[in-house]
Amino acid sequence: MARRKKIGDLPQDVVDDLNARLIERGFSGYDDLSGWLKSLGYDISKSAVHRHGSALEAEFNEAMADARRTRALARAAREEQDGDGGELLEAASGIMQDNLLRLSMKLKHSGAEPEEAAKTLSLISRAFADVGRFDISRQKWQAENEARIRAEEREKALQDAVKTAKAAGVSEQTVAEIRRQLGIVS
Repeated sequence: MARRKKIGDLPQDVVDDLNARLIERGFSGYDDLSGWLKSLGYDISKSAVHRHGSALEAEFNEAMADARRTRALARAAREEQDGDGGELLEAASGIMQDNLLRLSMKLKHSGAEPEEAAKTLSLISRAFADVGRFDISRQKWQAENEARIRAEEREKALQDAVKTAKAAGVSEQTVAEIRRQLGIVS
């Protein structure tokens, strides 16, 4: 059976304060932090603080990497103003799916009560379904957008062809017949 985490028994405001101090100190000074906790009446060893700090640092670094990726995506989207935005939406969907997967894995290893874990997994499952619906809507929107662009390009090509034909002396009746044979009604 795994050892019980003493940090997990601390009141949430003390954990929050500990986390803030760990971040401020660059995830170091575990002796001092253990002493600070003892001064508050909590007998937490330097090793326990270090284990908590290491886990928090890994989470912190992961969150910062996600934030950097999100900022890079936003910057790329701004630079790619002529794009349809589909790439940004696709990346956002992927980030959401990654985060939901991480949450479900953390929950699995958290040792949470079964009822609470089931409730949280239900929420995560619904969030996955929402992201899936979002992704399907994004794909549909992107396909419709691409179809609209192709239709606009075809229409422009047709107008250019009609101009060229008329400039070459082709009659309006012949242009109409060509359109009919190509299946173009406009």
